[in-house]
Amino acid sequence: MSIRDNNTDPQLDIRGVDTIITNKTLTDESSFLGQTVAGQTGAAASIVTGAGAGQARVTGLTGMTAQSRHRFLTISGAANGGNNGTFLITQFNSATSVDVLNSAAVVADGNNGAISWIEREPYSLEDNINFAITDRAAIKGVAYTAAIPTYERPTAVGTAVPANLANIASKTTDAMAVCVTRTFLAATVAATDTFDTITSVGNLRHADAVNRTGVPVQDGADAGAHEATYVEIINPLTGEAIEVLGGVDEGKRIYGRTRIGSSTSPDSVEIEFRAVALGATLSTSVAYTWEAGQPTTVDYYYGFRVRLDQVADTDLRKTLVNGLIGDADIRQDVEDIRDVIDAGLADEATSLAGLLTNTGSEFIFSDLPDGTPSIVEALNTLNGQIGNRDYTGTLLTDGQTVAASLQALSDAVAATSVVRTIERLSVAIDQNTAHTLPGGATYTLDGTNNGRNLWVFWRKQLRDSGPSTVASNDYEETSTTSFTPYTKINAAESVNYFILQ
Repeated sequence: MSIRDNNTDPQLDIRGVDTIITNKTLTDESSFLGQTVAGQTGAAASIVTGAGAGQARVTGLTGMTAQSRHRFLTISGAANGGNNGTFLITQFNSATSVDVLNSAAVVADGNNGAISWIEREPYSLEDNINFAITDRAAIKGVAYTAAIPTYERPTAVGTAVPANLANIASKTTDAMAVCVTRTFLAATVAATDTFDTITSVGNLRHADAVNRTGVPVQDGADAGAHEATYVEIINPLTGEAIEVLGGVDEGKRIYGRTRIGSSTSPDSVEIEFRAVALGATLSTSVAYTWEAGQPTTVDYYYGFRVRLDQVADTDLRKTLVNGLIGDADIRQDVEDIRDVIDAGLADEATSLAGLLTNTGSEFIFSDLPDGTPSIVEALNTLNGQIGNRDYTGTLLTDGQTVAASLQALSDAVAATSVVRTIERLSVAIDQNTAHTLPGGATYTLDGTNNGRNLWVFWRKQLRDSGPSTVASNDYEETSTTSFTPYTKINAAESVNYFILQ
């Protein structure tokens, strides 16, 4: 027990005292282990025989006394796992030996003479009072000797407040905000109107130069005019943003914002009508007067942020989270995407089934993985069919586009032709005598003896080129301008030459 005069003061259990006797871990606390006995550690212990049943004898210690009985001995570094742990000291033998309660002990440990040990006091009230345990530091989030942490609230940015119980009570979520959209359906508006008033008792949060409780959701152009919260105006018949179809504001979208300098309250807000060019920023908007021909019934979506700890239990049941329904721009973008894919894409469609044409065996989409392909599957099929441009021949270049590859093939075909020349002999060509091609014709010699560039016909037969040592050969490619037949070709016969250009 502590000898301090105020050690029974209950406040000490919360705030501790200035002097820290020792440090504990959460494991020590749950194991009821107190502080280390001063000087009682070592690293030369052994586990030996001699203790009673369910016990182990430890030798090689130092400084043990009769008072060691009922203290604890922590053993580590033993070869046998059953010898490691923290055990109650049941018997004092000598200054170098005690018995401990350990029914799983394995004697004659393999690390005898080099086992570490620590003598520990039982866990005491003094340990608890003097801030030796660590759970208070875990709760605080910093060392218990450090200052109390601080944080800033969204409603008071720049002002740090201590994170103590008094400050965080009922505000544990004040660092978060929820973006909600209050909806007003079938509101009536008439020509010549420049604003409209929406009413919802106690629900219409707004911001002004002093009160930032309601923060504008989208109208960044009005950052300096804190009342100007953005309000989406939707045509309920089409579900789309309202556009101006004529007049000086033609081609612009109509939206609303809370009127600057108007009377606003948690019960009602005045919405000023504005017009902005499609796709332009709100900073370019102009005031708009409702015109004849515009819808007389509209839906308003009034968006604002609420600090989460101020949201009532039923708020999210009567408000819509700001999203596609409350943002006509995003909704229109989705419609445009659907139009690009296919004008006939039905609601809740999950595949391209029925939309693709030419899916027969002659076309690339014949390899679709299933009957209800997605866009990704269709694109992967397309890529798998024409995406590989790794060529093995010499004519095409790896990595060329498909169009470039087709053009290269077209150029190669166009550049390839065969010219036929018929020579009607006026005199015979003797056997094994070189004969010059007529008309100054030339060809490219084929070193493989396959006649790939010159085909020679006489007596209505295609003749084989090659050396005369092969009986089946008919002629030799003598030079680029002549050939030598191995048999006589008589006068008045015709010789046909087909020359690859």
